[in-house]
Amino acid sequence: NTYISTKGSYRNRQEHSCINVYVKIFTNSPFLVCMDLALSQEEVIDPNYLWIGPDGKKLEGQIYVNLTETGKLMVIGFKESMSGAYTCTLSHKIIETDTWDEREMFEAYKFMVYAYREPDYAYKISVRFTTKKCKLVANDQFFEELKKILDNVISDLACQVIDPSYKCHSVKRPKHSLLHELFVTFQVNPFAPGWEEVCNQLPYDCEDATNTRVQEVVSAAFCILCILNMNFYFSIYRFDS
Repeated sequence: NTYISTKGSYRNRQEHSCINVYVKIFTNSPFLVCMDLALSQEEVIDPNYLWIGPDGKKLEGQIYVNLTETGKLMVIGFKESMSGAYTCTLSHKIIETDTWDEREMFEAYKFMVYAYREPDYAYKISVRFTTKKCKLVANDQFFEELKKILDNVISDLACQVIDPSYKCHSVKRPKHSLLHELFVTFQVNPFAPGWEEVCNQLPYDCEDATNTRVQEVVSAAFCILCILNMNFYFSIYRFDS
């Protein structure tokens, strides 16, 4: 490894090395330490820290950073535009014990900081319903009505049902007579028309919000099936959308 991570802080092992740090978007970065491991275990006289951001400007005094007196940097509310190189120059003095002569030393440290997003999830839902026969017009009617109910429930959550389909199969289970079942499948996706407007209204991580909405839809779908008071088997598969 090229870095040491202790209690949420990142420190270079040695001067002139560069480490990569990944920060979830809209969260605070870990502390970046303007000192290497070896120097941190020595006495440092008159330390002075100069942090420069990706845009080449000094970070001291910026409202989106937390700079401590010991040279630690935290970037607050990290955005994609904040990604890039964060460099720190540490100046300090060395005093000769016999002559009291002073020498000023400079150390440079570099961190490449990148924003990342959590994946958005979609769900594939499979449901099996018992029916009297496979070749019934009522099966088509039931499927169309089920789609309408699901669309109405999820419309307020800016999600959508995609690729709905069903097939009818005859099923023989041990110690049971022959059954006819509708195998219904559909996906719940968090990107229905209007999802951008929903995200723009959020002051926090949109990915967390979209994933939460999809989970709410899945819960609502299960409740609908329970209210219909029908015999069914319910299974869910989650995948990155």
